[in-house]
Amino acid sequence: MFRLAVFFTLLIGTTVGASAQNIVHEASVKPTTEKPYIQSTSKDQPINVVIMGDSLANGLHQGLTRLNKENETVNFVKKSKVNTGFVRVDRYDWNKAAVKLAKTKDYQAAVVLIGLNDLQSFREKGKAYHYKTEGWVERYRERTERMMRDLKDAGLAVYWVSIPIVTPKHYQDDYRYLNTFYKEAAEKIGVRYVDTWAPLAGKNGEYSPFWKDAEGKQVEIRRRDGVHFTTNGYLIFAGIVNDIITSDLKAATKAQQ
Repeated sequence: MFRLAVFFTLLIGTTVGASAQNIVHEASVKPTTEKPYIQSTSKDQPINVVIMGDSLANGLHQGLTRLNKENETVNFVKKSKVNTGFVRVDRYDWNKAAVKLAKTKDYQAAVVLIGLNDLQSFREKGKAYHYKTEGWVERYRERTERMMRDLKDAGLAVYWVSIPIVTPKHYQDDYRYLNTFYKEAAEKIGVRYVDTWAPLAGKNGEYSPFWKDAEGKQVEIRRRDGVHFTTNGYLIFAGIVNDIITSDLKAATKAQQ
């Protein structure tokens, strides 16, 4: 586990203008194709990135939007929904939603962060498949892979974001477990897996609600629930994803020249 190599300059109550730089992420150094990962449809139009997932995805959209407020080459569109996931399709079916969004051809990339609400049983035709049982694992893996494949096959550049480290009091081991499904599926299907767990871990890989800013001051970046972030915390969280997307955008721009 490790800290990000370069820290944000955090000013409480103000917007941080840029994400961390010069960070080497596993996802950013393993392209799945010789072509640019993001395919732009026009030199004159911004690349549209759809944000999908749960409440953490909501905050991620907030952070990405703030980090790119002066960037006219990319547009982040929020389609995330709180209290949703893969398990409760009666509440919202993300597999169907992904196909529908992809068919619009409005987006060139998708950022997905899902899983907070999936520590529960699948219920199908009166039968329950309890968390971590064989039936549960089979269904969870299938839905994860299907969503990745549907988005990729529709031509979207997919960035699947891991659940970040959470407080041990709030299902830390369970969320680490869910991340294994996303990482394995991303490697299998060939999409970007963005690890946010390790970069946000504190000393010795432990959860910490604080972040050391450029001046060496401890800034609180996590909310009391130990899962979600403060406003400035979402900038740091989003910065991990933004660095990878920015690198891919530069490659796409260069390919058009």
